[in-house]
Amino acid sequence: MRRSLYSLLFAALIAYVSVSGDAAQSARLTPPAKQGDFFLGYFDTLALTADYGPFNRRPAWIRKWTGPVKVILDPGARHMRPQVEKTFARVSKWTGLPFRVITGHSSGPAQNISTGNVIRIKLIETADSARQFLAEDIVCQTETHGIGGALHTAFIILSRSYTDCLKHEVMHVLGFDSHWRPSEKSHIRSVLAMRESPLRAGDYTKWDVMAIRLLYNQRMNPGLPRQEGLELARELMAGGVQRASLPPGGESQPVQ
Repeated sequence: MRRSLYSLLFAALIAYVSVSGDAAQSARLTPPAKQGDFFLGYFDTLALTADYGPFNRRPAWIRKWTGPVKVILDPGARHMRPQVEKTFARVSKWTGLPFRVITGHSSGPAQNISTGNVIRIKLIETADSARQFLAEDIVCQTETHGIGGALHTAFIILSRSYTDCLKHEVMHVLGFDSHWRPSEKSHIRSVLAMRESPLRAGDYTKWDVMAIRLLYNQRMNPGLPRQEGLELARELMAGGVQRASLPPGGESQPVQ
């Protein structure tokens, strides 16, 4: 009898995130309060809390892309095109936005890029990363720009020896500026944990996908202040509109 009760409790740890409010969903379940609080703390940390120091301050509000995005690979990164296309195809499913990957024709100044929503990906020699980033312990970096929380331009720079940073940097480029480095013990794993952290995942976990889908819910408007964003996130979870599962026991598996 006890075993059945525990099985039922664990089976309830499923939630779904929708970018469109699609009604064609089966088994809409809301995560128990404790799991929901874990997730909200994680979402707050990544999307609404700045942890990148005094020289890059940004308002604590929702930041996201709102329309089709062109992803331009610099010529030196053209061999990564299949990997980049696969990554953004998955992201497109979770955000509801089209991402079109193309290869640039020159490696001219970063300012000379197409108009509209653009993400530019550049590959540099690992030996040059310390000079490029002005830090010894940074090997990849993402920079995003927007107006009123609506992103329009971004740059991803990867070191040649650390192209496995791609998924980490792509999640940053979607509007998750901060890293996952909880001060207390956590069972949540994420691609946005630091490289040396045991919480670092090599692929997007269900927690990551749930956060992406929540950020790109149509009601999460760019510029929405932090407190309102958290209140809306809690409301959406209570309404059972999530489509990404919260893994039982916090076990995080890659999501296709």
